[in-house]
Amino acid sequence: MNRANKPVITRETITAMEDMSFFTYAVIFDDLLIVSQKETSCFVLKTTEELILIDAIWPDQRAFDAIVRAVTDAGWNPAKIRKLLLTHGHADHTGCGKWFVKQYHTMTYLSRTDDIFWKEHPIKPDRPETWKDYKIDVYIHDGDRIISGDKIIYVYGTPGHTPGGLSYIFPVSEGGEIHMAALWGGTTPPWSKEGVKQYLKSLDYFVTEAMNKKVDVALSNHTAVDNGLERIEYSRKRMSYMPNIYIIGQDGFQKFCQVFRRLGYEMLDQL
Repeated sequence: MNRANKPVITRETITAMEDMSFFTYAVIFDDLLIVSQKETSCFVLKTTEELILIDAIWPDQRAFDAIVRAVTDAGWNPAKIRKLLLTHGHADHTGCGKWFVKQYHTMTYLSRTDDIFWKEHPIKPDRPETWKDYKIDVYIHDGDRIISGDKIIYVYGTPGHTPGGLSYIFPVSEGGEIHMAALWGGTTPPWSKEGVKQYLKSLDYFVTEAMNKKVDVALSNHTAVDNGLERIEYSRKRMSYMPNIYIIGQDGFQKFCQVFRRLGYEMLDQL
C-alpha cells in the first residue's frame, strides 16, 4: 500500500491555526498530556514537583481555558503549571502564555534570540494580539538542562524555522517503563535559502542527539505533520491491551524526521 511521505500543508492549514472553535486532548503517557486545536498542539509534562507546559497554542483566552480544562480533566492541578517552555517566537506557540503568567505566576523560558525575534517580527504585524505581550523570565540555549523533580529536559538550539528556535528531549513513562520523547520545535523550513540550509543543519544535529539519547517517542506541535488529531483520538479511546501510538522506536524516529528533511529539500528546490 502506498503511503504519503510528507504532510499536506495548504492555505487552509495555516488558517486553521487560528480557529479556536475546536480543542481536544489526551493523556498519552502517565506523565504527558497533549492539548490541540485543529492544527497546533502543546504538551503538559508532569514531574514530581510541578507541571511544565511546552508551548501555548494561539494568543486567545479560549486556548488558555482549553489547556486548563484538559489538565483538570486529567486529574492534575493547573495551579501547578509553574514553567512554560517555548520552542520559538511565533504567536501560535507563544500563544496564551500571558494568561498563565497572570493566573499562576508561571515562569517563562525561551532563547534570547527568539525573544527579540518575537518582539521585532510578529507573525501578523497588523494584529496587536500577535505582538509580544509577556516577558521571558529565563533565557535558555543549546546544551542547557532544565531539572524538575524526577525529570530532566534537554535543550537544543535548532535555528532555521526561526533564528533562535529550540527543540527538546525528555523522559516520559508508561506503566513504570521509561521512554525518551523528542519535540522538534520549528516544524517547517523558512522562506530563504540560507535559512533552509540552517534548518537542515539543525535537523541533522538534533537527530544525532536524539539517537544518542535513544529517543523512541516522536512528538509534534503541528497536527498536519504526524496525523496528530487521529493520534489523539486513538489515544483517547485506546484500550489497555493496545500499543501506545507515540512509541515508534529509534528507527521510527529517524524515519519521522525524514518528513522535515523532505520539506527542507523541497523548499530549496523552490527558492
